[in-house]
Amino acid sequence: MMDRRTFACGLASLVTDLPSVCHAQSRPGNIPQWAPWKTVPSLVVVSTADDSRLPAVHAADRFWNAELSKLGSPFQLDKIIHVPGIFPVDDLRPFTDLLGSNPPRKKPDLPDSVRRLRGDVVIALSDGKFRSFTYGFPVPRKVLVGIENLQTHPLSMPNGALNVIAHELGHVIGLGHNNDGSSLMCGIETVWCHFSYPAEEVLLLTNEEKLKLLEMYPRSWEPDPPSRWKGDPVPISNAG
Repeated sequence: MMDRRTFACGLASLVTDLPSVCHAQSRPGNIPQWAPWKTVPSLVVVSTADDSRLPAVHAADRFWNAELSKLGSPFQLDKIIHVPGIFPVDDLRPFTDLLGSNPPRKKPDLPDSVRRLRGDVVIALSDGKFRSFTYGFPVPRKVLVGIENLQTHPLSMPNGALNVIAHELGHVIGLGHNNDGSSLMCGIETVWCHFSYPAEEVLLLTNEEKLKLLEMYPRSWEPDPPSRWKGDPVPISNAG
C-alpha cells in the first residue's frame, strides 16, 4: 500500500499445484484468480502482550467477517490466537528482499518460527522496518503475514495500522490489488493510493471485489472437515 511494496500471497498454491507466490506488481486493476480456502483458516498472531497493533488485528478480522456476512457468504476467518513473543526479524527479511528483485531471487524456505506454530495464517507484528507482505507456502499449508513497525510509513499514519493489516488479510482471503486509489486493496503500482485513511474505519472494497468474494466463497460454501495437525492425539473410536 502507498509507497511500500506488498505482494499477494499465492493462495492457489495452498489448494492446487499453482506457484506459491504472486508478486503484487501486477497490472493495475488485475485481480489474480486465487483458489479459495477450502477450510476456515486459523489465525495466529505473534507479538508482545502490550503491542498496540493487536486491537487493529482484531478489528481487521471483524471487518472481513462482517463484509463476508453482508454478502451472504458463510466463509469466515477463524478466531485469533495470540502467541506472546517477538518474531525474529531475520526470518522476515528474506521475503521482503524478494520485493522488486529482477531477476527473481530464490524463494525462501518456510522458517522454523512459522512451521512450529499451529495455525494456517501466522501474523508477525514485527519491530523491524520493512514493507508489509503476505506470502504463502504450499507444504505444509501456511501463510505468513509480516507487519512492519509503527514508525514505518504507512503504519505511522493515523489509522494506518488497521488499514494495512486489513489490506494484508484481503490477500490472505484471496484478493489481489486494484487501481482504485480510494479502496482498501489499491496497490503500490498505483501512485495515488491512500494519501489518507478514514479516522476510525477501513477503506471500502470495490464492487468487483465483492463479486470476486462471492465467486470464491458463495452462499453454498461449506468447509471441508478440518485436517489433523501432526502431533495431535489420534481420535478414539467409539466403535465397540
